[in-house]
Amino acid sequence: MLDEHRFLSQRSIQIILEQKNYWHTVTWNAIKDLEKEMKLRRAKYPPRGDFPVWVYHPDLRINDIKGQIDSTFKPIYKEFIDASSGMGHYCEDIIEKALTEAGFVTLSRNQNTRYFRGRKSPQKTDLDFIVYKEGVFYGVEVKNLIAYPNWGEDIVDKKSVAEFHGIQFMMFGRSFGPYGYRLFRCGGLYGEFNKLIWASNLSSLAERVEEKLYFPIICVSEPQEDLIAKAKELHLLHEKHFYGKGRI
Repeated sequence: MLDEHRFLSQRSIQIILEQKNYWHTVTWNAIKDLEKEMKLRRAKYPPRGDFPVWVYHPDLRINDIKGQIDSTFKPIYKEFIDASSGMGHYCEDIIEKALTEAGFVTLSRNQNTRYFRGRKSPQKTDLDFIVYKEGVFYGVEVKNLIAYPNWGEDIVDKKSVAEFHGIQFMMFGRSFGPYGYRLFRCGGLYGEFNKLIWASNLSSLAERVEEKLYFPIICVSEPQEDLIAKAKELHLLHEKHFYGKGRI
């Protein structure tokens, strides 16, 4: 891979190998092992700020690639970070629309989800929304991230709010890696949408991000049919595996 590209961001390598069913943690461990064997080099550049760790050929030094990073990759990465900050809420809206198309009814959103049936959750966090379908209440969390969600803050803490309310926890994210099966084992449902969900007016930036950083992005104004189908499937999975949960 480095023979072809000379250098890539660590996250880009993880995303490329994700398509071959290698989890990010597996790729991370492989990169560390190869670095120890002096078969590649790593460096964060620029050293300060929200910028990537770069992985590059062992016959290179960071000074050899700084110029190209500064001129080509740093600007597009900064644009990506800036745009991503607003796409979290946008993705929530798309997921809510998909759930509505799949027959779910939204009961509350964000901070209002701490309150349910006259009780307030003691957790300091909240869910993105609470929805209802065919006798079942669901607490829904959405993560529109290029990395996997954090198991503690993004999954366990959010799931605890749903559990306090006695409702079924349901989560949507680009990819969960090893956390998906782990979440299912502890009673949660999850749906993956594989590509970051962005607004249609960001399609030009999304194309450049995919070209330079290999981050998968889809720009939409309405939920696609496969996302609606996934929402319907999660309800069926609940009926099959967690029938009693969320029936209040």
